[in-house]
Amino acid sequence: MPTLHGTAVTTKAAQVGDRTHAAIARRLQLRQSTVSRLIAGITAPSLPTLLAMRAAYGISLDDLVVEDATKDAEEPHASGACAP
Repeated sequence: MPTLHGTAVTTKAAQVGDRTHAAIARRLQLRQSTVSRLIAGITAPSLPTLLAMRAAYGISLDDLVVEDATKDAEEPHASGACAP
């Protein structure tokens, strides 16, 4: 499952003065707890959230999302077959 590239967000946010999760949350009009879960990779971002981050910080969608390969390795597939 894709997750947010938290380092990309926090780096770009810091460049515009948003150095805390609270500051990022204010700019994106999200709850601080939501931002913290997104940056930690606990919660997957919605498309509207990704678009807001792109607009606020000038980060491409490709750079905002990473594939979480470790999570896929830990979860068994429903069919029981190995993933390619």
